[in-house]
Amino acid sequence: MSQAFRRPGRWRRALVVIVLALALHLFLVNWGRQHLIATAVTQDAPAITVTLQPVAPPQQPVSLPSLRASRERAKPAPKASPRPPRGSRESSIDPPDEPIRETVVSMPAPSLASSGSNTPAAAGTPETPETPEPSTPAETTAAAEPPGGTHYDTDPPPTARLEYDVLASYNQMPVHGYGTLDWKTDGKTYQLDGKAEDFLFTFLNFSSSGAIDDWGVSPELYTEKRMRRAATNTHFNRERNIINFSSSSESYPRSGGEQDRASLIWQLSAIGRGDAARYRPDAVIDLFVAGVRDGELWRVQVLGQEQIQVPAGTVQTWHVVRMPKPGSYDQRIDIWFSPQQEWYPVRLRYTDTKKDGDYLEMSLSRIKR
Repeated sequence: MSQAFRRPGRWRRALVVIVLALALHLFLVNWGRQHLIATAVTQDAPAITVTLQPVAPPQQPVSLPSLRASRERAKPAPKASPRPPRGSRESSIDPPDEPIRETVVSMPAPSLASSGSNTPAAAGTPETPETPEPSTPAETTAAAEPPGGTHYDTDPPPTARLEYDVLASYNQMPVHGYGTLDWKTDGKTYQLDGKAEDFLFTFLNFSSSGAIDDWGVSPELYTEKRMRRAATNTHFNRERNIINFSSSSESYPRSGGEQDRASLIWQLSAIGRGDAARYRPDAVIDLFVAGVRDGELWRVQVLGQEQIQVPAGTVQTWHVVRMPKPGSYDQRIDIWFSPQQEWYPVRLRYTDTKKDGDYLEMSLSRIKR
């Protein structure tokens, strides 16, 4: 009989030592994650207190993106013609018979002289056509952008890799990490890859790809992978003109101008570069945004210009915010764009409105072009 089988106690003792060593290792890793990271953040990084200032909802009517203004600006007004049958693709710029999503449009009340009313004219008063008053520049702009939608001139920013310092709070425990946004474009297509992680875990990994066209940034596929969750895909099908999801049975018509949660940031940047007049205090930009399971109208409010400090330096920015609907479990999103830095997002903050103010903040540390 071998020496090993004569002394089984040695193997038992060795096995116990190995198990205890593994248990101690796991305990130290877990303790370090909860305490060492929090200590490093407290000692090495300035404390950030997030105070959410209430933002009053804007009163402007909703106006989603439209191509009508750009395509018909130089054309004479067409003669009135019957609407084509439902489902007809005779014209790609006519609005659909039914609204794709919530759209509130304010229409001026027609006057009796131009409405074709059957109300008779006052006795003894001849019906004479009214002479139109000369239009002002503001009225000319309004005429160029019909109530059915708003046209944005867009100019997506050039290719760059943005690196961020990440500071987050989960269950009131601070976590320090880093993130990246890789934006690549050749002027006709784009690819965006993003990540937020610490030295142990990746909190969020996502990608968005699609075209650069008349609408600006036009996504075709959005993929998102969160920690401990399966990856999800959101499809913007151009052939079928439909938006659908791998994680739900919901679907929405695709008419142009829709965004995913990642492309939204770069579409706002493209609007700033191509149509900077849209950025003014109290202005709004309405976009339909598809997430991982469904989609909804997002109203982005322009709060104003702010000078902020990020690891990359002091920058002058435009601060915009997206407020979730009352009672929603969605996040508030604050973005700071820097016109001096190609309108890149130099700070992003995602704040939970239902969980003690937990947040994730990304502050620009470096730009690689």
